[in-house]
Amino acid sequence: MDIHQNLPEQELLCQLHHGDMRAFDILYHRYSQVIYANILKFLKDETVAEDLLQDVFLRIWENRSKIDPDQSFAAFLFTCSRNITFNFKRRLKLELESELHLAYGVVESENTIDKVLDSKQAMVLVEELLNKLPKQRQKIFRLSKLDGKSYQEIAEEMGISIATVRDHIVKANKFIRNGALQDNGFSTLLLALLLYSAK
Repeated sequence: MDIHQNLPEQELLCQLHHGDMRAFDILYHRYSQVIYANILKFLKDETVAEDLLQDVFLRIWENRSKIDPDQSFAAFLFTCSRNITFNFKRRLKLELESELHLAYGVVESENTIDKVLDSKQAMVLVEELLNKLPKQRQKIFRLSKLDGKSYQEIAEEMGISIATVRDHIVKANKFIRNGALQDNGFSTLLLALLLYSAK
């Protein structure tokens, strides 16, 4: 039996402070799901949320010597995940602005990004990529990202499991991202559409 499993959190944090990987693994399994859910609430994209979750715990490991065992580790994690998520959204916004200026030569204004996101040109590009997906995957993606339905609702409507729905969404996201990265000038725009289409 692993003696780490029964250690109080404060002791685990002390072990983590000294570079104990097993203590780190236990803390990861205790908190990863709730931190992932919190990130997903802000970004609405499972693949991105998974990536940022790994960033959060990488940051924890890199800064393990600075963690105070006497302070709330949960609060520390939530603060760290919030900062990483907000920084990601800030970088995305800046990249969007740069892409839009290059692609459209537009003058800065508060509504510029919203206007372009609603433009027919952007939606045509999204539609072209969606139409290359298998029919079932395309339908699931549209129900989730464009119609805003939950995985549970989609699973019940299509008579499949939630795990199957999740698998299709993840694979669709990856396919569209790859297509976006091959497009000149619109990669960031398309990624933003994916991130913010499901509210």
